[in-house]
Amino acid sequence: MNYKLLNKNRLLADIELSDSGFIVDINKIIDAEAFPVGVITDNNLKNTVGRLNSWWQGRAIPASRDGLKQILQAYDIETTTKLSARSLGLSLSDQYWIKPAGSDIEWQDVNFFTNKFSNDLGDAFFSRGSSKPNISPMTPDASSNGWLKKKWTIIDGERYLAKAGSVPLLQQPYNEVAASQIMQLLGIEHVEYRLVIEEDRPLCLCKNFVDTETEFVPANLIRNVLPKSKNDNEYTHFLKCAEKLQISNAKEYLNSLMTIDFLIENTDRHYGNFGFSRNVNTLKFVGAAPVFDSGTSFWCESLNSEIGSWQKVMPFKETHKEQIRLVDSFDINSNELEKVSEIVKTVLSSSPYLDKERVEKVTVAAENRARVLGNIINERSQK
Repeated sequence: MNYKLLNKNRLLADIELSDSGFIVDINKIIDAEAFPVGVITDNNLKNTVGRLNSWWQGRAIPASRDGLKQILQAYDIETTTKLSARSLGLSLSDQYWIKPAGSDIEWQDVNFFTNKFSNDLGDAFFSRGSSKPNISPMTPDASSNGWLKKKWTIIDGERYLAKAGSVPLLQQPYNEVAASQIMQLLGIEHVEYRLVIEEDRPLCLCKNFVDTETEFVPANLIRNVLPKSKNDNEYTHFLKCAEKLQISNAKEYLNSLMTIDFLIENTDRHYGNFGFSRNVNTLKFVGAAPVFDSGTSFWCESLNSEIGSWQKVMPFKETHKEQIRLVDSFDINSNELEKVSEIVKTVLSSSPYLDKERVEKVTVAAENRARVLGNIINERSQK
């Protein structure tokens, strides 16, 4: 199946998709400059095809998504990449999309930023009953990554993402709200989350921070623009890649990111949920993306007896004790750290799924972590 790959109205390449929705060939590269970041790094077309397909697969719903198997079976779809292809690869994170060869459709007619979209797929993931016999393919939910159930919705003309938690505690939506409030307190640019209840299920809701003129470029693309030297660790390599792309204030952004993750014991800051914003017209980076996706924090996957312990984390070191040493400047309102535990207690106490013992243990652990962070900041300031 032959398609055109585009960035908004900018034609990038003629590509070929398999019946399963994988990119198997690039027949012609038309505009290499506007390709996804990190896809074209040499003149080897075979390598470019492989990297482009990896990028394409990364846009699809991951195999780890809760409830995915039932969805694929219900709608007789073999792969999530095929599902994504049916929605033309359209997303609410960027303006890349595919157009069938010979088609005269335009981006302004089908994009999800300015046009309505179907809620069928998102609702199917959250449905507790039988699925619809047919599903409309035109939905950004086909190009939403992450393992937790989520869906896009339109509220008063704005695009919002709703995300669930994992059973049995469903703690992640509450964590997102708490982390959002803490970042507001500390002066860290972030995506604001609020809690909503849908059919007795807690969800966190956030407004899309990408618009028709920008795209979110995740760190996993940025780190591919240069080969990693044996003399570099993951952190120094990433900074070199950011410098290569002329991204300003990358180090300051990572300082804030590692600081908040240390404070809330976030264990899932992978290369796909942090990054930078780029103007799709000029292809120039315009700054760091606001911090988002902090739900896997506050020991949400730990037993009560494990709360407060140092866990294995990412992306640069294995524990936050090690990773915080990479921070060379703490540009936060550190005098507000004493208020962190009260935010945690207030937000988590509103959950009917978290018992008092767990809430109290997490609150104490958050208070201790804030104290440790405050001590680190004081020690650094005296050197």
